[in-house]
Amino acid sequence: MQATTVVVDYNYASGKTTIHDSQQSAKEFMLNGGSGIYTAMRTVSNGRRVFLFEDHMQRIVNSYKMVLADGQHGNNTVEQWSALLRPLIRRGLNMYAGDGESKITVLVGKCGVHIQLAKLQEPSSASCWVRFIGGKRDHPEAKDLQWVHEREVLERLIVPPINEVVLVDSAEDVQDSRFYEGTSSNFFAVRRLRGQEEQQSTFINYELISAPLDSVLLGTVMKLVLRICEADGIPVRHQPLVELGIWEGAFVTSTSRLVLPVETITYGDDGQMSQKLDAENPLVMHLRERVLNMARERSTEI
Repeated sequence: MQATTVVVDYNYASGKTTIHDSQQSAKEFMLNGGSGIYTAMRTVSNGRRVFLFEDHMQRIVNSYKMVLADGQHGNNTVEQWSALLRPLIRRGLNMYAGDGESKITVLVGKCGVHIQLAKLQEPSSASCWVRFIGGKRDHPEAKDLQWVHEREVLERLIVPPINEVVLVDSAEDVQDSRFYEGTSSNFFAVRRLRGQEEQQSTFINYELISAPLDSVLLGTVMKLVLRICEADGIPVRHQPLVELGIWEGAFVTSTSRLVLPVETITYGDDGQMSQKLDAENPLVMHLRERVLNMARERSTEI
């Protein structure tokens, strides 16, 4: 049977690296990864560069401090992690013979690092459905592998046409609940600026609604979206009340999705209620194109 993924293992104490084929999916790889932290990256430019590599190194530094303070990797800096992981990822990519872009999942434990190279599963359509479910993560600021296990029950709800589950205070009484994040994504909503309701529909007539940054895991693509908003003068409100009757658009962000517009939100006890949105909202389209155009500019050659 042809191997579907390649795994690179590195032990801190011995400095030994091993590389082997694997049949595990990315989900199975993380579920079997024990305790520790993780981050998931993607390649661009036909596998030659990694998107937002330095941001992922900073994520490892931050999560390591919170989860693995007693780990054996003593030098917890962006520079040290970059120096360690770049050659390991390069070796894995050189061995991995997959077509197109790759997903790079990095598991960091107390004794070593495990890296999986697999085919990047990009969205099959230009927009998606999401379902609102009641709940909130206990420690969203860290990329802890424990979350991979906790979110399994939520992932069972992701069946076509649902692409993602987004946590809110209450899925039954959704109006005026607060929203947080998806199982593997960040969520944003879009509404008209007050006083601009009658103006021509261009991206400058809208504002972005985001969860407070201390209430969710600040994803790498989420950070990029917020930087673009600052550069382009787009207002961002971190007041995540669910206002389905006012929202005109929404989207989710993640490594594989980048910016994926939301066309329908379902909610209620069994997800039986729904709200349609404009999947081609001008602000959503503007941010989607800006992120796509920055994919190479904000990438690192491996």
